[in-house]
Amino acid sequence: MRRNFGYVPDSLRHANRRHGWFIENLTPRKLLNLLVASTQFVLKHEVMKAWPATVKVDISPLCNLHCTVCVHARPTEKSGSALKAQDFDGRQKMRLDQFEQVMNEVSGKTMAVSMYYLGDPLVHPDLDAMCRIAWHAGLNSHVSTNFSFALSDERIASIVTSGLTHLTVCLDGLSQEKYGRTRVGGRVDVVLDNLERLLRYRRETGRTYPRVEVQFIKFQHNVDELEEAVRRFHDFGVDQITDFWGSLHNYTDFIASRDAPLKPQGRRSLSQCYWPHFALLIKYNGDVIPCCHYRIDAQYSGSRDQRIVGNVFESSVWDVWNSTEYQALRRLVANPERVHQETDLAQTFCAGCPRIFETDAAEFVRGADAHRWEDLYMVDEGQRVVRRLE
Repeated sequence: MRRNFGYVPDSLRHANRRHGWFIENLTPRKLLNLLVASTQFVLKHEVMKAWPATVKVDISPLCNLHCTVCVHARPTEKSGSALKAQDFDGRQKMRLDQFEQVMNEVSGKTMAVSMYYLGDPLVHPDLDAMCRIAWHAGLNSHVSTNFSFALSDERIASIVTSGLTHLTVCLDGLSQEKYGRTRVGGRVDVVLDNLERLLRYRRETGRTYPRVEVQFIKFQHNVDELEEAVRRFHDFGVDQITDFWGSLHNYTDFIASRDAPLKPQGRRSLSQCYWPHFALLIKYNGDVIPCCHYRIDAQYSGSRDQRIVGNVFESSVWDVWNSTEYQALRRLVANPERVHQETDLAQTFCAGCPRIFETDAAEFVRGADAHRWEDLYMVDEGQRVVRRLE
């Protein structure tokens, strides 16, 4: 039987994309925790009685591709110093016992664990075991992957039976030429084959999980393939397709916007960012940062200011969640103008974030709806995708 199919256009993707995390496998205790967190968010509490509703765990920052937007993009002589400073090595993987420690602590309260940040989780050899740990801890789990790996039938079966509840496969096109412009190093035929085999195995074994979403990031060079891709993914049996316009800038482009004097946005009735009340991000070594959207360039560059707010392996998730550093973040997002009275707030992770400060970050955005790949990138004589000088 063909599974229910959802096609989510731009206007609805944010509302619908992750609702399964919260609706599925919900317990009264998890619901109560979410309600308490929501109340504390509305009341702008600094000390939390609720646990984070979701936990993001960067099990490894390593990746097999060099996508143009990412910190894994291959730097050239034209690249900025921030991209050149990125530092990754094979030892950057969370241990299985460390992951289990985190899952045991949040079990029963947190709704979902997201197991990626800047890397591809399939790089981690213990991913399937981690999914089983999360499942036994009563947590929905989410993995987002480029899926461009040579996966055996046995590995496909292991992923399906691991306890993973939500899988996002990033597949931006059907032809290698268009897909490979931004998914540098990826093979679209491999991704399509893996996706088809996984969904076939799930169907043949009568399983519900993992629920599979295909993410199609639109660029002017691949948008003509979207309609055919929707039909093909539908035939495979995916549960959801999400498309949205991509970005042609690089994550490291926004450093200059943080150098300007802080101009806080005015106080509003609600805190201007939900992350400090609902979620946190744990890096592979236990270091914690409050979100996955800001200071991306700094997290795996030893020469830059990461602004870590604690380490869960040196204390605990709860201790970091209610640390003085986290309380300061909640105070800042509740009223950014406090940065003028409390100068220490200017040294927090969130200082300069466009969500709560007036910045020139928009000047560095290169949205794919307004810019062409050909205007910003080219293929050099060595067949490498490189960025043009702007």
